[in-house]
Amino acid sequence: MIELPVLEYHVAHNCNLSCEQCSHYSNFHPTVPMPTPEETAEEYAAWSGRLRPGRFALLGGEPTLNPRLVEHVRLARKAWPDSELMLVSNGLLLHRHPDLPRVLVDTDCRLDVSQHGTARRYMKEFAKVKRLLRRWRAEYPGIRIEIRKSHRRWMRQYRIVDGKPMPFSSDPGVAYGICMQKTCTQLYRGCLWKCPAVAYFSTMERKLNLQGTAQWQLSRDYHACLPSAADVRVEAFIVTNAIPQCALCPATRSNDKRHNCLTDPSAATTSHVSYTYSQFRG
Repeated sequence: MIELPVLEYHVAHNCNLSCEQCSHYSNFHPTVPMPTPEETAEEYAAWSGRLRPGRFALLGGEPTLNPRLVEHVRLARKAWPDSELMLVSNGLLLHRHPDLPRVLVDTDCRLDVSQHGTARRYMKEFAKVKRLLRRWRAEYPGIRIEIRKSHRRWMRQYRIVDGKPMPFSSDPGVAYGICMQKTCTQLYRGCLWKCPAVAYFSTMERKLNLQGTAQWQLSRDYHACLPSAADVRVEAFIVTNAIPQCALCPATRSNDKRHNCLTDPSAATTSHVSYTYSQFRG
């Protein structure tokens, strides 16, 4: 078996929030279908007999947008029996999945709930999440829940130029040195991708019509690791550190202090999208 620190899988590509610091580009609300458990099982089958990730994480986007989330959690445990299993969510839609806490206990899956800001409107909603989590802890002995203050460490991975997201022009080694996703291998479309930025660039490109933007060519040139690759190729993929595409990310860690994930993301995009309160909590 080939070991790797972390393997991540999108249960949903869209999100109910609009955090500009999202390294998965889910703040642009891509029009990508959610994977069904049947489709996911095929993707897992190509790798589960070859890879042993130390941690396997289900995330997005926002995974609770997927109505079949509970099935995905069970499927992940079946495919990756020896891995630490984690579900990462912003928590705002956990109430849609009343069977989830029991399944988390049964599959020994840890729930990590990310705090995405400090704005008053957001914190009012997040207080409801924390009340739900307290109830789950009381009603389901053994459930593992952590709240991470993700907003304290975020930084935006692109610049905004004339209303469009544009890449940096960094030294790849320096950018890799400060990267917070350097071990976040993605399983997407059946292939392995070095990080979220290269895996989901195409979703942002299609959403924002960036096809003619030459500055993003390095992202288009990236080649994912196919399931047909020989073990030596997969092992080389895992141990490689900086890649040319790292040049597109920042080389200095300047934390974005705005943290207003409930705002209209149109200020950072080329297309105007209006979001109402009900869409974040429904």
